[in-house]
Amino acid sequence: MQNEIIEKMTEAGKSSYTAMQELSAINTNVFKNLAELQMGFATYSIESGVEFVKTLSSTTNYKDLMEAETKYATEYGTKAMEVGSKAADILNGSRDDVVSFFEKNIENAAVESKPAAKKPAAKRSKKAA
Repeated sequence: MQNEIIEKMTEAGKSSYTAMQELSAINTNVFKNLAELQMGFATYSIESGVEFVKTLSSTTNYKDLMEAETKYATEYGTKAMEVGSKAADILNGSRDDVVSFFEKNIENAAVESKPAAKKPAAKRSKKAA
């Protein structure tokens, strides 16, 4: 009896560890993708900012200055919307992964937690008195 309990606890520990690794892999992938996206946007922001400052320093006409500022703001806004859309796609994709992960593991837990069917007790014969 004790061996059965120990085996079941060992199996539960192994399946929990495996599930934790799967969930960790999903989270790591999401973090990696979001970090890459943020680094790309940060790089873009710095580079476009430098270009904008160069344009400002070389522009002497007010009209050209306003056109440059409008162009910069439009491009930056477009890029920010692209990044936001990509981040939403990453998060939506991870949501699907997490939902399927939990559905699979809840099914496994439900199957593992069902008690084994008990054998019916042997019938006792009545002795005549």
